[in-house]
Amino acid sequence: MLWRAVCLSACAATTSAAAAADRIFHNGKIVTMDPDFSIVSALAVEEGRILAAGGNTEILASAGEDTVLVDLGGKTVLPGLIDSHLHPDQASVSEFDHPIPGMSSVADVVDYVRLRAEAVPEGEWIWVRTVFPTRLRELRYPTKAELDSAAPRHPVIFAAWIYYPKASLNSMALERLGIDRDFVGREPADIERYPSTGEPTGLVRNHTRYIDDPGVVDPTDDRQRAARFRDLMRIYNATGLTTISDRKATPESTRLYTSLAARKELTVRLSLMHLVDTGSDRDLDDIIADINELASLRRRLTGPVLRLTGIKTFMDGGITSGTAYLHEPWGKSDIFAISDPQYRGRLNLSGDRLENLIRATVDSGLQFTAHVVGGAAVSELVRAYGAVNGDSSIRHSRPVLTHANFITPPAIARMAALGIVADIQPAWLYLDSRNLMRQLGEERLRHFQPLRSLFAAGVIVGGGSDHWHRLDGEDATNPFNPFLGMWITLTREPRFHDGVLFGGETLTREQALRLYTTNNAYILFLEEHVGSLEPRKYADMIVIDRDILECDIDEIRSTRVLQTYFNGELVYDANDQ
Repeated sequence: MLWRAVCLSACAATTSAAAAADRIFHNGKIVTMDPDFSIVSALAVEEGRILAAGGNTEILASAGEDTVLVDLGGKTVLPGLIDSHLHPDQASVSEFDHPIPGMSSVADVVDYVRLRAEAVPEGEWIWVRTVFPTRLRELRYPTKAELDSAAPRHPVIFAAWIYYPKASLNSMALERLGIDRDFVGREPADIERYPSTGEPTGLVRNHTRYIDDPGVVDPTDDRQRAARFRDLMRIYNATGLTTISDRKATPESTRLYTSLAARKELTVRLSLMHLVDTGSDRDLDDIIADINELASLRRRLTGPVLRLTGIKTFMDGGITSGTAYLHEPWGKSDIFAISDPQYRGRLNLSGDRLENLIRATVDSGLQFTAHVVGGAAVSELVRAYGAVNGDSSIRHSRPVLTHANFITPPAIARMAALGIVADIQPAWLYLDSRNLMRQLGEERLRHFQPLRSLFAAGVIVGGGSDHWHRLDGEDATNPFNPFLGMWITLTREPRFHDGVLFGGETLTREQALRLYTTNNAYILFLEEHVGSLEPRKYADMIVIDRDILECDIDEIRSTRVLQTYFNGELVYDANDQ
């Protein structure tokens, strides 16, 4: 491919502009991500913003006496990367009391339980959370015997998350709960038993009926939470992230972010989608009052580093738990505990109620999004957006689909017509396709993350991670390394599977970069500030260790960040680590 090195027409790389620069970055391959996908050699930066971009000669010729010159040594520079979907407040404290290793097999789970048994006082509970059995190589739960072998003197429960359909318990856990051969569950199928003896196998459906599962507990105080969040920002900066979106902000997390912003301690830009409880037990007027209150808060949170953008709610379940709302039945499943052959998942919000909430959100000046994973849930949200659009255009509000794993061609066409954008997690294709192929069949995955079709239709789609647990960018429960995400969109090669999942939906390298730069900036209403290296935008940028436009495609996932700049200031340097 022929890459053009040009001076951006909008930059006006004049002597007077460049002479005022604090810094000039030169001798690089700077991928600006402007509309023409221009590549330049040098940038001039003043007071955190880009003044000019162009060739080495014209930018360097106008350097002043106090201008700091940064020789990039031919390295590739990208705009600071953007993740459209994380839960950073929760993620930051997820390893507060002990580091949690990556677990991709039952043996990994057993090893982790054995380590916890050495650290936890004898007789106390060991909880194994946020490890989905559908993401283990064996596609099964650890057995009672396996958990017993690792921790015979501790009660152990493997409960992937609080809403997961099943949990696996060891012998001491069953004994503590009184679940034995004679125990009668609320539903006969809740307690799985060996047919020959009637003894419990250790697998319990609907485990929260029998044990109080508090979910992931945050044991920190305000000071500790702030420290942990600062640590997480450094980790994000090290992976190239300079802008993120908390996709389920709460009053508590918003207070934390506000305090950090006031002290100028944020090294990422934060865009907040605030959680709104739209449960069926709540009165519609009360929910709308919450939306209006958040609209008032938005007027106070509109800064370049911290801003409230909109609201988020939940419409269906997930693909790791077999609860996403599909067009066709899931089919019977042991791992998902599905016995009804007509079960299609769960739908929590729809119809007039959904339309009224979208309308109230748009009228208040906020952006609306909902967690929609299954194709039927996606179609219902697209339909509802269309119904509200019948009253007045909603395009200006940039209505969002969050996750949107299954999108049919009719839904894509409506998205393009209405200006609906999508926040998609490429890592889910990598981690979950193998299990979904086993459960649904490969043909039903034809519309699983159809990224090229979305780009072809002109739909703005951005890359997110849904990071919420563990701090390793490539091995977190939901990996947040954007270069891994890019590689997945370029190859569509699921983990533990030989072959490509519908290769016709792979992206080009430019498109993969736009997922994490300009497209996400647009989704977050930040396109005038970040996402590309153009004059007047903030100098958020990263220097990387390889040319990802030319290197072997499989090398892209191993890309490492050498330096990260936020507002033109160095916030991460690999040499200092």
